[in-house]
Amino acid sequence: MGPPLMRRPPQYVNGFIDRHGKARWYFRRAGFKKAPLPGLPWSPEFMAAYERALAGQPAPIGAERTIPGTLRALAVSYLASPAFRTTRPSTQSTYRGVIDRLCIEHGDKRVALLQREHVIKLLAARARTPGTANALRRSLRALMQHAVEIGMRSDDPTRDVRKVPTAKGDGYHSWTEAEIAQFERYHPVSSRARLAFALLLYTGQRRSDVVRMGRQHMSDGAICVCQQKTGREVWVPVHGTLAPILARASSNLTFLLTDQGKPYTAAGSEPRACTDAVLTASARPPQGDWPRPGALRMRFQRSPATLA
Repeated sequence: MGPPLMRRPPQYVNGFIDRHGKARWYFRRAGFKKAPLPGLPWSPEFMAAYERALAGQPAPIGAERTIPGTLRALAVSYLASPAFRTTRPSTQSTYRGVIDRLCIEHGDKRVALLQREHVIKLLAARARTPGTANALRRSLRALMQHAVEIGMRSDDPTRDVRKVPTAKGDGYHSWTEAEIAQFERYHPVSSRARLAFALLLYTGQRRSDVVRMGRQHMSDGAICVCQQKTGREVWVPVHGTLAPILARASSNLTFLLTDQGKPYTAAGSEPRACTDAVLTASARPPQGDWPRPGALRMRFQRSPATLA
C-alpha cells in the first residue's frame, strides 16, 4: 500500500522544497501581501495564518516597486486612501493623470526634501497654461496633506502657495443665431452631428452628461439626468424641436454612438459626433469657418432658458 496522499492545499497557497529539504508554504494572491504559512496545509497553525492572510487588506498596486519616502511611494499610498477613493470618478481621473505625470519626472525624489520654492518652480514652469499649473497645485496639496496624515512630513509646503493667475480674455465666443441656423442647414436632422448639436443646445447639459443620455432616461416628456460633476438629479423638459430628432435616434443605451456602434466615454469626447463635423475642413461651408466647438457647449450651458 502506497503512502497516503496529501489533500490539495487551500486556494492561493503555493509550496516548494527549499535547499535544506524543508517544505515552505506561502499565501500568494494578486494585490495582497505575500505571507509565509507555518506547518503543513490544513493543520491548525497553518489555517490560522491562512485566515489572517486571507482577511488582510489588499496591498496598493505598485507598492513593492517603490522606494519608501519617495514621491512615488506617497502617490501609491494616496491613491489607495479613503480621501482619494471617496472623490468623484471624474476628479479621480484628473488627479491620477496629474500625479502619474509628476511621478514620471520626480517620482524617485524624497518627499521630505520638497520645499515651498520647489513647488513655486514647478508651477512657474507651467505658467503659460494656468489651468495645468493650478491642477498640479491642487494635486500636490492633496499629496502633501496625505503625507502629513501618514507621518511622512510634519508640514505642508503647498499651504501658502497661491494659484497661478489666469489671464482675463473675452472668453468663449457665443454662437450667433445665424451661425446656429447655418449649422442646422448644413447637417440634416438624421445626422449624428445634428443629434449631438441638438442635445447640447436643447438640454443645456455638460458634455459628460450628454454622451450618457439615452431613451431609458426619458419619462413624461422630460429627460432625467444625474449630473456627473455635481451628483444632482435634474429633469430637463424635451424641447419641441429636440423631440423629433430623438425619435430618429438610436434605441440603444445612449442616443450618441460611435462609428463602431458603442457609447462615447465622458472623458475626452467633445462629443465627437458634433466636433468632427465642425473641425473637418470638408464639412465647412464656403461662407467661412465654424466657431470653436467649446463655445457651442459653453453658450448652451449658460442660456438654455432662452430656448423655451
